[in-house]
Amino acid sequence: MPRLPSEAHARIVRQINLTLEGPVAEVMAQLVPELKKLPRRGVLQCVLDDPDLLDRCFKAFHANPERFHQLLVDEHDVAVEQADALLACGRSLDDVVAMVVRTCAKRHFRKRLDGDASPQKSRRSPPPKGLMGKLMRLLSLAPAEAAAKRSRGEVLYDAMQEHLVHDWQVALVPEYSTLSPALVKRLGKRILDYKVPEDIRRLKDNPAELPVPSTLPSEIPDFLVPPAARADKAKAAEKPKPAALSGGDVPAQVHEVKAGGAPAAAGNADRRARIAEILTPDGKRLRSAAFTMVLLDPVVRAELPNADQTVRITGLLAEMGGLSAKMLVGELGLRMDQLAVMALVIYDVMGEEMFKRSFGIPGNLEYCAKFVERAKAAGISQDTALGEVSTFIRKTFANAPRAAQ
Repeated sequence: MPRLPSEAHARIVRQINLTLEGPVAEVMAQLVPELKKLPRRGVLQCVLDDPDLLDRCFKAFHANPERFHQLLVDEHDVAVEQADALLACGRSLDDVVAMVVRTCAKRHFRKRLDGDASPQKSRRSPPPKGLMGKLMRLLSLAPAEAAAKRSRGEVLYDAMQEHLVHDWQVALVPEYSTLSPALVKRLGKRILDYKVPEDIRRLKDNPAELPVPSTLPSEIPDFLVPPAARADKAKAAEKPKPAALSGGDVPAQVHEVKAGGAPAAAGNADRRARIAEILTPDGKRLRSAAFTMVLLDPVVRAELPNADQTVRITGLLAEMGGLSAKMLVGELGLRMDQLAVMALVIYDVMGEEMFKRSFGIPGNLEYCAKFVERAKAAGISQDTALGEVSTFIRKTFANAPRAAQ
């Protein structure tokens, strides 16, 4: 988020607060009954002071997006469809969510660790006057040193601020407050891999040996998986997991190529793309920037249509929806290079409109599931050569309808 002059930033914050406490609170009160009992003017402050209540508000927002559609508009009063697009206030929805999450966390950290949820201004009593006051001032810290002293809650918030960006983190704020700033700094962005309270408690109890997150990045909720694929998933769960899934980081891309163009075996290592790295923060689409180096690989470029148009083909990856990408990676175990080739060749043979309708946002998960079943039947897996992936796709969609461009 770019820095603005203090006056401009303060104006934006005021505008956001007024919107949250006004029209947003009015709609939210119809969805979260507890809000009706709160004073109209203090409702925002009460919600920010209560992580549990704020979490329920975020869940209500996600469950009823149509109720907030008219509030999410840009400066021209046009509805905003993407979470990273600028709203009328000059910030995106992602920015506003991060501001709310950080404010809630800061208040909770201060309340739990310092006994005060209000902003720290001056908690020192004025020194006595006269000779005693002069002596105390001489012996006290210099003004700059005194101002630099931070409370325990503020130190923890300083360590964590950069990584407080998602609304699902609100439910973890009470657990976050039990972590040490040193552990938070050591984890860095990896703290976002731990998404349930029990994970944070295990982090606190065993900081020297970081536990494996309960939810792997490539997991797909069962309700998104078709019955046939769900049965395959259940059978796979009974088999011993590859060593690479038992802990530590799995490389995002490992494709050592043999002379014949097939990927070299790498033991039992799981080399699938890491969902947390290849999707945008809101999880809605592929993050094209994550594939920049992949698309420069000569082995990959040999399979791509219009490979010379690097900028264009990189941007096209953002047309694939997050749910489709999760299903492809989760069910087929695709590496990053395989996913890139698959997405771009499908786009090429189907055309823009049909691709967006089938694999875009939100896409057609039933169609995607049928494609996954055909890919499995054809033996497409993590070990399939890129040329075979491309050939399979062109045969599969050879007679598929292509909408007029």
